[in-house]
This record gives sequence, C-alpha cells and structure tokens, in this order.
Amino acid sequence: CLINIFNNAKDILEDKDDSDKLIFITTSVINDYAVITIYDTGGGIDATIKDKIFEPYFTTKHQSKGTGLGLSMVYNFIVRNMDGTIDVNNIDFSYNHKNYTGAKFTIKLPIYNQKKEQ
Repeated sequence: CLINIFNNAKDILEDKDDSDKLIFITTSVINDYAVITIYDTGGGIDATIKDKIFEPYFTTKHQSKGTGLGLSMVYNFIVRNMDGTIDVNNIDFSYNHKNYTGAKFTIKLPIYNQKKEQ
C-alpha cells in the first residue's frame, strides 16, 4: 500500500518543474491506532477528482502509465482487510522556510492487543 502511494507521489513530482520534490512520512500511535501520514510537494489533488481517486479504473495518467487500480486496491486492502481507514486531503505547509501545497494521505490501522495464553 505504501509503495503504491509513494509511486503516485513520485509520478506527480517527476512532472513538476520545481526543484523541491519532497515526500514526507510520519508515524504515530493515537488511541489504539497506528497512524501513518504521507504527504508531498506535488501541488495537491484537484478538488473535482478528489472523491474519485479510490474508485476502480479511475486514473489521471495516460493509459500506458496506469490502470486506475492502484489506489482502489490500497483502499480495499486497508479498509476491508485491515479494518483501517484511509483519507486524502490537500494541505498547505512550510518546510525550510518555503511554502508548499500537497496531497496528504492519512492511514489509520487498529492496534490489537493480543494477550498470550499461559
């Protein structure tokens, strides 16, 4: 799942003329959830397509570069198979005294406490 998100960010950043092509990853534990955030300096996701990016066969790439299945599979794996959530939003942020806009994916996965039987 993470590799798919990284590859999508990489593809967007490769098309940008800006020299600052950055991807950030953070992890934390909040209320029995592992939280992974991934965001980039790619300019964000157009508001008209944001609600469609997890749909099967939806792609903004040329047919030779993508099938539109990657984020759909990521969504299904995280939500249906791992009981987690995945959300995407555009964010504005500063890094090294420079302002950026990018897409931010937030993945929340439940942490199950399994007690060992004695």
